[in-house]
Amino acid sequence: MKLIFKLLAGFILASLLFTSIGSQSGCAPVAPSTVRIGYLLGDLHHLPFFVAQDRGFFLDEGLGVEVVGPFDAGPAEMDALAANQIDMGYVGVAPAVLAAARKVPLSIVSGVNLEGSGLVTGMDINSVAELKSKKIATPAPGSIQYVMLGMLLANNNLGYNDIELFPGTVKPPDMAQSLQTGRINGYFVWEPFVARSVVGGYGKVLVDSKDIWPGHPCCVIVTGGDFGRLHGNTVASVIRAHRRAIDFIDAYPAEAKAIAAKWTRLDPAVIDNAFGRVKYTYSLSRDDIKRFVNEIISLGEKGAIKPIITVDDVPDSDTFVDTVVDTKYLQR
Repeated sequence: MKLIFKLLAGFILASLLFTSIGSQSGCAPVAPSTVRIGYLLGDLHHLPFFVAQDRGFFLDEGLGVEVVGPFDAGPAEMDALAANQIDMGYVGVAPAVLAAARKVPLSIVSGVNLEGSGLVTGMDINSVAELKSKKIATPAPGSIQYVMLGMLLANNNLGYNDIELFPGTVKPPDMAQSLQTGRINGYFVWEPFVARSVVGGYGKVLVDSKDIWPGHPCCVIVTGGDFGRLHGNTVASVIRAHRRAIDFIDAYPAEAKAIAAKWTRLDPAVIDNAFGRVKYTYSLSRDDIKRFVNEIISLGEKGAIKPIITVDDVPDSDTFVDTVVDTKYLQR
């Protein structure tokens, strides 16, 4: 009997010691039962989130997901992150970078997609040169579409002063109709709003975004504040479910398109047309994100676009990207 008591006491002592060591070594706290995740309205780029929800991949990881949104635009979602209204979010790389440059505490923890945007014009425009004096809409200044249009114009010896720009005044869901009614002559936006005009028969893709910058980053997953530090296991679980969703999209595109139609209520023809322009991936390229930061600063300095962030905001892009991009959850 004494031997049993000694063994039991030793076991309790070892358990307490292990707990003490674990707490002192910075082990992540127990994951919250629910994680609040935001996403954008009608955004086909966020299909991995829809698939993970629909197929129960988050539940398989033991996660309850509180869906927050959809948000109309990335800046609004980043405001929600800054206000601690969401824990994680599927969002464009541009709003994430701009928020971080303005000292919003966040980390980019996974990729979502590459490419998937385009310059859509009326049927009467056949070259970039013909954009001169035309009315062109983009999402808000600082969006990757706004920046890439600036890159395209600069590559063709044009600038924003050569066109009549509508930056952020025509919302992406309204761009196709605005083109159809003649309010604008073209627009640069993400999918599925590119495909809407093409399927409708009143617009065409004059330039695919991949032709300006092959493999350019687009959407990412972010965490806010100290969430990753306090709940690292939860972040890793979300990314595991996200990776499964991307594998599912690759393996079962027809089923993935059906889930997209369910979540976005888009015409299946629009989804089908858009699908080939979006590359889903969880990988993150520090170099591409750094290039995006440098492009914003450089184009602003040249006067090709309105200055969005400057070297005062980001004195060193390498240090900035190393601070903002966190790939450790992808490696787990």
